[in-house]
Amino acid sequence: MRLHQINQLEYPATFETTWQNSVQAGDQILLIEEGFLRLVHHANALQQLTKEKTAEVYYLQSDATAYGLSPQFGQALSDEEWVELTFSAEANISW
Repeated sequence: MRLHQINQLEYPATFETTWQNSVQAGDQILLIEEGFLRLVHHANALQQLTKEKTAEVYYLQSDATAYGLSPQFGQALSDEEWVELTFSAEANISW
């Protein structure tokens, strides 16, 4: 399993396509910082991607608290769980 860490709401189109195409079955996607807002602004596209790739989506509870949002999609992680997830991945890819 690879962990893809996304920290931007949007990337240039070619970069967006590259990271989405790099997600493989069983990978995990962690939305951090401004990337957390994808759960609101791009929820349908993100849900479709995770369904097609059988990937899991996570976000930091601290980001949800900072933005004052409670998304209906993805799993919230504490900072400690984030560290555990990072160390359990075969590879970490920061986009």
